Amino acid sequence: MNKAPKDEVLQSRKLKVAIEFRVEEPRQGVGTAVLALLHGLSQLEQKEQEYVLLVWDTHLDFFRPYVSGNCSLVGIPKPALSAKSRWKAALRNISFLQWLYTKLRPVSARIPASDGTAERLGCDLVHFPSQVGYTTDLPTIYQPWDLQHRHYPKFFSPQDYRVRETQYPAFCERARFVCVQTEWTKQDVVTQYGLDPNKVVVIRWGTAFEAYSQPSAEDIEGVRQDLVLPEQFFLYPAICWPHKNHAVILRALALLKTRKGPAPHVVFTGKPAEYQKTVEALAQELGVADKVSFLGFTTSSQIQVLFHLATALLFPSHFEGLGLPILEAFRAGLPVISSNATVLSEVTGDAALLFPPNSPEELADAMEKILASPELREKLSARGAKVLENYSIEETARQFFRLYRRIAIA
Repeated sequence: MNKAPKDEVLQSRKLKVAIEFRVEEPRQGVGTAVLALLHGLSQLEQKEQEYVLLVWDTHLDFFRPYVSGNCSLVGIPKPALSAKSRWKAALRNISFLQWLYTKLRPVSARIPASDGTAERLGCDLVHFPSQVGYTTDLPTIYQPWDLQHRHYPKFFSPQDYRVRETQYPAFCERARFVCVQTEWTKQDVVTQYGLDPNKVVVIRWGTAFEAYSQPSAEDIEGVRQDLVLPEQFFLYPAICWPHKNHAVILRALALLKTRKGPAPHVVFTGKPAEYQKTVEALAQELGVADKVSFLGFTTSSQIQVLFHLATALLFPSHFEGLGLPILEAFRAGLPVISSNATVLSEVTGDAALLFPPNSPEELADAMEKILASPELREKLSARGAKVLENYSIEETARQFFRLYRRIAIA
């Protein structure tokens, strides 16, 4: 007996898509991108597809306000750590033992398999919107975001490098489609892993700022007082990881201290990481510790206010797959000073002042220009708004809707 074509079967029921996002920390980077995607999919007026976000049950509250319509949440209890894993975690909380553990632990990696959740829920395909994935007999979409480890292996431990080199190409190979956010990244993934260019799809991403409620005047003043913000400051919202390149900002501030006029203030946000100690020590060494603030993790309402109050966004990263804070700055009407590394010139176009990421001199010059010229700030803000015409979460959701259907009827 002949089976009905897949498109006929799907006419009798909704296509069910699992969006797999069981990660350690959803409130940053890719997590806010997934939040935006879920919000966009929730707003689509369609009856053919439904979406299930799979997260650890401790992360449900983060996503719940942005999920409605054809989207739902499934919280999975996080497995308890074994005694061996708890012992390793304790070692990593002690700096010297963390270093020793990194150097001496065996370098190995494995490709995880599905625990059966998506299959038990009756899903037709699985979308991995982060680098975290697993093997499954269901068709998949995989998003590596970037292959930074191939370009800057020095920023990765041997274990982390091995995991990426084992898992990323395996998930790319098994996926029906590999999704990236820029043409630069598409070319890099095709070149590095030898993928068929037709298998790699570019889908531009909107930002979570489209989903957030706008802060009121009272919100803005409250955050200014709570965070003890200066009247004028540059903003860099990024965890202190080596590739984020906080050091070049500190060196630019040191240069500005030697020029006429007071050096500006820079506000850093992002969950504290081990490398932050190195950044803080460099600030002390360069004599600019009084010119920087480390706010740590900030809420969605706080970060919106920071974008509203800042003079400009700084984005000196060595390597990015997209650079979401740049699009968030454009959304907030904030001028941008960005490095010209990897995808960033593609994303910014002519709407930012660009500089080489290893040049504190050129960064200092750009900061001076921004401070000195309200006209330049207005011009860059207007150009940023123009760039945003190509980045909306509604269009992101529509493109994934089409990609999901394309996989389902193949």
